[in-house]
Amino acid sequence: MNDRLRWMRNSLKTQELQGMIVLNPINVHYLTSIDAEGILLITAGENYYITDDRYIEKVQKELMIDDEIVLQNIKEITPEDYESYFADCENVGFEENYVTYAKYKEILRRYKMKALVETDCIIEKQRQIKDEDEIGCIRKACEITDACFSHIAQYIKKGMTEKQIANEIERFFKENDTVLAFDTIVASR
Repeated sequence: MNDRLRWMRNSLKTQELQGMIVLNPINVHYLTSIDAEGILLITAGENYYITDDRYIEKVQKELMIDDEIVLQNIKEITPEDYESYFADCENVGFEENYVTYAKYKEILRRYKMKALVETDCIIEKQRQIKDEDEIGCIRKACEITDACFSHIAQYIKKGMTEKQIANEIERFFKENDTVLAFDTIVASR
């Protein structure tokens, strides 16, 4: 099992929870490294990742044997399966800042929950603590951003449009094999 899932299971024990439903895609990715739509169920016995036909093959390629995550196609899950996931769990955690009230009610109904418990943003708080790999990625991102700034400072000429500059910034990042987190914004006066 990966370190983050192990941490999650240990954290659930300290909160007297026997399972958790993780719906926020950012939190799912943080815990599993899976980059596809789906739901992570941490139950008393297993970790399940539920997704649909569009992502099954992609997730199968991403999962390693030691991840200890059972992949399931949502189309193949019966109502009895949903009820069995948390049958041995007295208290199950959920992401109270992500789940709407309608989704909360749906979860209670679908999984036949005994109790659904707020987790006080436990995953979000843990995500704030960076490990060595994350720190390395942040350093690399800063280096590339600094290099882009130096490049753009030399590239900009009087009369250029903001769009031309934004396009050059995007080209620079693509050439450096980076993914932009948001649309490029260039403003001038």
